[in-house]
Amino acid sequence: MIKPTRVIVALVAATFLPLAGLSTAATAATPTPAATQRHLVEIPAQAAVAQAVAPSECATTLLGDYVDQLIGAMTLEQLLFLIEHQNTLLSVPTYDALFFGTQGDPDYALESHARQITNTFRDLQRFWDIDSSDIQLMAMHGDVLLDADRIAATLTAMVATGVTEPMTPAEIEAEAEEVATFMQEQGDFYDNPLWTLNAFAFSGEGESDPFIAALPDKLVMGDGIIEFYDAIGLGDVGVRVIMAHEFAHHVQFELGVFDTGPTDPAEATRRTELMADAMASYFATHKKGLALNSKRVADALLSFYTVGDCYFDDPGHHGTPLQRQRAADWGADLAAAAKPRSYVLPAETFVGLFEAALPGIISGN
Repeated sequence: MIKPTRVIVALVAATFLPLAGLSTAATAATPTPAATQRHLVEIPAQAAVAQAVAPSECATTLLGDYVDQLIGAMTLEQLLFLIEHQNTLLSVPTYDALFFGTQGDPDYALESHARQITNTFRDLQRFWDIDSSDIQLMAMHGDVLLDADRIAATLTAMVATGVTEPMTPAEIEAEAEEVATFMQEQGDFYDNPLWTLNAFAFSGEGESDPFIAALPDKLVMGDGIIEFYDAIGLGDVGVRVIMAHEFAHHVQFELGVFDTGPTDPAEATRRTELMADAMASYFATHKKGLALNSKRVADALLSFYTVGDCYFDDPGHHGTPLQRQRAADWGADLAAAAKPRSYVLPAETFVGLFEAALPGIISGN
């Protein structure tokens, strides 16, 4: 059994479209091949609605509606191409940034909201009392899908690390050429927000694969998630709040939070995700943080997820909308209760308080 990954995604989205699977993978020269396929990063647009859910707990959110709109705006040719090549289109931008992205490389430079994101990142580094000097902040862009060489390199690394199914080098080359050629002929389709509708934190500490373990700590923001927040009128708040959520995972990495807690994968993920929501809300509403309106912060967190994430037994379960709301409210209330108002709790103290509050956040009692 492969141990839980230390890559934490910002969201678990659903497309409301059952997409047929595509096997794209290869052998790699550098990483060591993995025997079992795994997910280093859960790709938001790959998730599908698998069950009927109760509207009160699991109604669709703004992100789900947004994904529907993106798919609905595609031409038939584009939609069919997506169905046939979904693994490449939906995975390569994420894994390209994870495997090859470097802070300072123009291919991974922040563009939209760049100053806002960078300033928030620096605020977070000052706010939480952990060593965050080694975290690289960068973006992922859809233009990687225009470059056959980058696509091929990413697919090669994906199969070698076990995140996609095997494929010969010739098959990789053919897939990369076909995708790049199609994107070059489709105007700005390469820049569709669907390809980069994600944000994630990464630490390779403790990974057995030497290639993954050697990767630097990262916080990656996708162009698509930034466009989403602009589209729903939360661009001023949402990007900063999601940045705070992802940075919270780096706080958890440093404190060893992932090495403790429930053994059940779904419960373990729910614990760390709700904690990250609470930490994001605490920072975003705190006087020494962003000092934002608590309702706007909660709206940003809740709009970030699709069906309300009611995959209760799924290892990627993030908590229901009501649980996320309660976690965000708890964090905001803790910030409001700070005495003096400028006092910031040590991260370890915050984690201890959250652990005590978690049963009530889950149950609502």
